Amino acid sequence: MASTQQLLRNLDWNLLYTYVVIVDEGSITAAARRLHLSQPSISNALKRLEAHLGIRLIERKKGSFALTYQGQQLYEECAAACRILERLLGRFADTQELQGELRIQVASHAHCPPLDATLGLFHQRYPQVSFDIKAVPSVEILAQVAAGQADIGIGTVQKPHGSLAFALLGHEQMGLYCGRAHPLYGRHDLTPADLRGLDYVAFESEQPKEGLQSVARLRAELDISGYLVAVSPNEEEVLRLIRAGVGYGALTLDTAKPLLASGELWQLPPYRDLPTIDVHLITSTQNPLSPAAQAFVSLLQEQAQQHLRQRYFCQGEAGLRSEQDGGAAC
Repeated sequence: MASTQQLLRNLDWNLLYTYVVIVDEGSITAAARRLHLSQPSISNALKRLEAHLGIRLIERKKGSFALTYQGQQLYEECAAACRILERLLGRFADTQELQGELRIQVASHAHCPPLDATLGLFHQRYPQVSFDIKAVPSVEILAQVAAGQADIGIGTVQKPHGSLAFALLGHEQMGLYCGRAHPLYGRHDLTPADLRGLDYVAFESEQPKEGLQSVARLRAELDISGYLVAVSPNEEEVLRLIRAGVGYGALTLDTAKPLLASGELWQLPPYRDLPTIDVHLITSTQNPLSPAAQAFVSLLQEQAQQHLRQRYFCQGEAGLRSEQDGGAAC
């Protein structure tokens, strides 16, 4: 009995919860993604739990994943305990208010509709949580999140990093634009060759292995390099320089759309097969997220999935319903 009481007193509940997630997800890799932790962290948690209990829980061989008899028994009991705790927490949810501050860093050129939607919804649900949001180059976001100086990053750089986790939030396209004072403004007969040798305004990350490397690749493939007249990490400043006629440059389609409509910008070739940028959610696998940050990340991922479904699949589904039962479009 003394040994059992000592085990209960010393056993970390996080190990049991991690074990349930491993079994639910069917692999250590999938469990790491769900918990926003590294695979070694999940593997170590499983080893520690097996050491505490003195039994083998999962038979792990290359290409196979199977619970032992004791592992199955433990999973059933722990899963039942999780359900009990979820019901208890659900009863107290209305009386517990999330508080604190969320430190979010966003690449200035990263347009992310799911983030915009999440900020509004999250504030409605948890008005006691404040935001500290900064526009930071993607490379710096990686360093800040890894160092624990930011809770959440939204950037366009995905580099292998043992203490960072990445989740795709969406995509954005970029085109080339000039302002009213530029000599190419208003011309409809342009080809990429017309851009050769002209002054260019660039983001700092328009270089190999950085967030906007696809823009640099496009200019290299089209052989339209010119004098790099200005560089900035901030979209507002790049836009300011383009509108002032200092040079032409790349902007997201979302940024340029209203300015094209008002005549402040003019789009330059190419007009098809534009560079596509991936926007990522960046979190730490070493620094645990606060309850507020966990709630924000969960809501952001839900909004991202919904946005992707609506943008890329809704039209086809609507068409199918319309053909089969006269359903309305999404």
